[in-house]
Amino acid sequence: MTAAGRAAEADERLAACKKYMKVDYDEDDELIAGLMQANDAYLSGAGVRREANPAQHDLIVQAMTLQMYDARGADTPQQALETVPPVVRQMFNQLKFRCNYGGADDGGTGG
Repeated sequence: MTAAGRAAEADERLAACKKYMKVDYDEDDELIAGLMQANDAYLSGAGVRREANPAQHDLIVQAMTLQMYDARGADTPQQALETVPPVVRQMFNQLKFRCNYGGADDGGTGG
């Protein structure tokens, strides 16, 4: 993918994340993009590849980004973690399992 293509994809993902977060102003774009990058890196480090299921991956990133954005004033990491919806944790676990062991969508054998 070209640099222009990556930039366009990043802009699309930012716009989708802001829509998910119900943020309709541009003042925090840099912050939101940075949170998204941190969440992408976290998922990658956990063995979750975006290409396994881009829609599910992006939804997890959006939910994590919203949680981090809203929890900026949390006193401790534990307080911030307590606000992560259980469905996001479940999607993360499912996608991580698919990335590590294969699944129907990626042609893997599952073992």
